[in-house]
Amino acid sequence: MERLSRQLFLTMKLVRERLDERLAAEGGSLPQWIVLRALSEAPRLSHRELAARMYLSGPTITHHLDRMEASGLITRTRDVVDRRVVHVAMTAAGAERFRELEAVADSTDAEIRALLPVEDAACLHHLLAQLHGAMLATPLEGEHRAS
Repeated sequence: MERLSRQLFLTMKLVRERLDERLAAEGGSLPQWIVLRALSEAPRLSHRELAARMYLSGPTITHHLDRMEASGLITRTRDVVDRRVVHVAMTAAGAERFRELEAVADSTDAEIRALLPVEDAACLHHLLAQLHGAMLATPLEGEHRAS
């Protein structure tokens, strides 16, 4: 089993690096794409909800959001009822940027899938979705996962 774990982690690292490189070549980043992807699925999220969806701490996501807000990709507004809550929304420029980065992610995904026979790629997709669901359903002790 140790060999499977090592292979899994090394493969995950390679896939992440390839996507990171492709996004960087387009002037983006993996965190930027993930934030915009989350906002494309839920147009207005609180800072805390967004951090939970990305499995990041508040201070870490704040760093990414500061840069994205300065670039005009997102806006942050305080909740009118609870001023402690900050809502994040994608701007029109952010939506355009998301379309560009999503195209890069889609082409990278297709490139990686093409390395496997179609049946194996479909099986891998199914297994990864199953593993993801199982991990969300059974977090490690002390671990918090978004729903």
